[in-house]
This record gives sequence, C-alpha cells and structure tokens, in this order.
Amino acid sequence: AGIVTMSPWTDLTCSGESHKTNFLNDPQFGNTTDSMLYNCPYIGDADPMDPYLSPMFGGYGKMPPMLMQVGGNEVLLSDTLVVADKVRAACGKLRVSVYDGMFHVFQMALRLIPESQEAWNEVGAFLQIIYGIRRKPEGKVVRRVKSGRKK
Repeated sequence: AGIVTMSPWTDLTCSGESHKTNFLNDPQFGNTTDSMLYNCPYIGDADPMDPYLSPMFGGYGKMPPMLMQVGGNEVLLSDTLVVADKVRAACGKLRVSVYDGMFHVFQMALRLIPESQEAWNEVGAFLQIIYGIRRKPEGKVVRRVKSGRKK
C-alpha cells in the first residue's frame, strides 16, 4: 500500500504560512478570500481542527509510504509541508516534491506542461516501487501470447 497526494488541502483552518506568502501567487485560490477555502459549507458547524476534516491535525503513526506533490505557488503549500514534517517525525517513508512555479493540481494538465508530465512520471515510478513492478526496456518483447483470433 502507498499514498499519493496532489496538492492536498489538509488544514481547513487555512492557518498555514503559505496562505499568506502565496496569496498573491496562487492563480486558483489566491487574491481573494471568497473561495471554498474560506467559505466551506463542507465544514458546517464542525470544528475545522477536527483531524477527520483537517488531516494536518491528526496523527501519522504507521503510515504506508507516501508521495506528496504540491506546487510552489499554492496557498496549500504549507498544508503539504506540515503533514510531511509529521510523517517524518513518525518515521514514515516519504517523498515530498515541490514543483517551483506550479499552481494547484498542475498535474491535471497532463502532457500540456512539462512539470505535469514529470509529476506523473514520478507517480508511475513510485507505484512501481510500491507494487514491485519490474519493466523491461521499451521495445523488447518479454513474452509472446497468441490471441486465438484468425488474421
């Protein structure tokens, strides 16, 4: 088992440092407090510090290996970095990748921007390690299988 996070929102109190330092840099959640981050009906009357709502306030013992990706321009940057520190303190296996200049869930741009492709390549490599997948170099036939169909 393993966990991959992409630009996670782990602190529904929006109290992290990057909520201030990246406020003018984040094209999705910056420059306004009129967004779902600050006006979240999901919370309702619950305590936003509840670890079931804001995982940042929870415990991180016995976690599977994690890959955490985040854009360097996100207001959610500190959400990832604080959780990463907690995972490290609990002796968890962790890789954190901060993609400089990138925005919230930049990975969804797929092949449109190089950083997105790089992020997906990183996810692929992580999953290969987690699941013990061994791949032969491209173009080399590993095994021929007859389909049973007539040509």
